[in-house]
Amino acid sequence: MFREWIFSLIVASCTKGALSIIKIPPCKIEDQACIQNSVNVIATKIIQGIPELGVETSDPLFFETIEGNLSILKYKFFNTTITGYKDCTVSNLKVSPDLTSLYYELNCPRLKLNGKYDITGRLIILPVEGNGDYEVITGKYSILVDSELKVQRGSDGKSYLSIKNFKLKCNPLSAPHFDFKNLFHGQKDFSDAVHKFAHENWPEVADLVQDPVFYPIVNSVIKNVNKFLKTVPLDDFKLN
Repeated sequence: MFREWIFSLIVASCTKGALSIIKIPPCKIEDQACIQNSVNVIATKIIQGIPELGVETSDPLFFETIEGNLSILKYKFFNTTITGYKDCTVSNLKVSPDLTSLYYELNCPRLKLNGKYDITGRLIILPVEGNGDYEVITGKYSILVDSELKVQRGSDGKSYLSIKNFKLKCNPLSAPHFDFKNLFHGQKDFSDAVHKFAHENWPEVADLVQDPVFYPIVNSVIKNVNKFLKTVPLDDFKLN
């Protein structure tokens, strides 16, 4: 069993990192509490990024386009900056004994998004349209991440890990704040009505719009994770 390798996997998939740069206390795979505690202790350092390995920062994140193509609502976010990932913590972590899957809960106290938007359709029951500047400040979020892992042999004959895919279940736990400028092309009464509805019915609104936002966030982090994992053979993490 590879206790340090397992730990690097968890750190990488939840944030980002390189064991060659950041020393991590060893944990046995069955000691979930040890692993979880160590992840949270070093998360701040890891999330800053490792430029020499091509691992970019995860706070802030920048996206040229985020698109929500929903049945009743179409929206696009442009030039969006997202901050707050560095304050997220990991809990309820589980690694399969055969190293094929990783599950954890990402607990985020607040994420802030701002940029440009374009929106049309219905927000649950209200018509909505507009374009301009926007800002969203989420409340608390619990994001359940279920990942599939893969081990493959590199050109050097050594084995390397990668994160093959993932699924999310996003659970908003407290009210967000929405601020969309120029809704209905500046008609204040209509804009105020939509904002009031969104704030009063935030669980339903969040459930409608959240997945097209959170999937790119996690996918961006995992791309950097896989860059890191390509540099660290599994044999580097053997138990003494």
